[in-house]
Amino acid sequence: MKARMLLLLAALPAALLAAEAQVPPTPMPAADQGAAVPAQPLSSHVMYDAAQLQWGDAPPALEKGAQVAVLSGDPGKPGPFTIRIKAPPGYKVARHWHPTDERVTVIEGDFSLRMGEGAGEHAHTFAPGGYAVLPARMQHVASTQGGAIVQIDSTGPFEINYVDPKDDPRNRMPAATANP
Repeated sequence: MKARMLLLLAALPAALLAAEAQVPPTPMPAADQGAAVPAQPLSSHVMYDAAQLQWGDAPPALEKGAQVAVLSGDPGKPGPFTIRIKAPPGYKVARHWHPTDERVTVIEGDFSLRMGEGAGEHAHTFAPGGYAVLPARMQHVASTQGGAIVQIDSTGPFEINYVDPKDDPRNRMPAATANP
């Protein structure tokens, strides 16, 4: 019995290598071609350099001026996703919360979080490489003085719920229609 188990364990790595060799790799677009890499479902691998990110305007739930790049998944659908947000100097997202956990990594610049409520409120400014986990429904304020790029890993659909509805950019009337 022991000998049979050892034989099976010895054969396992070879079997795994053989199975892996049958799956054709997905090529990574060449950086010099300037090809943008679309968001991929988690069933496939994702590889690209920062220069290949395709930045677009942030969704209406965020203040104007920020840009977003989707690295994997689809933030608008159920399931895991990874995005990067590029915020200009002085950018701020008012007190809000998300229905799912949010993992934030600072890629570039300075990034500040003020988290919690009341006596439990605390703040921290992160440099590149900084990391924070914000549990679902934890109220927080995000800001940057000099500009930042942060990566957010979470589970969709991505939602931002502002504590004060007047802070939600989606609730503001455009200037052109505010004064008829």
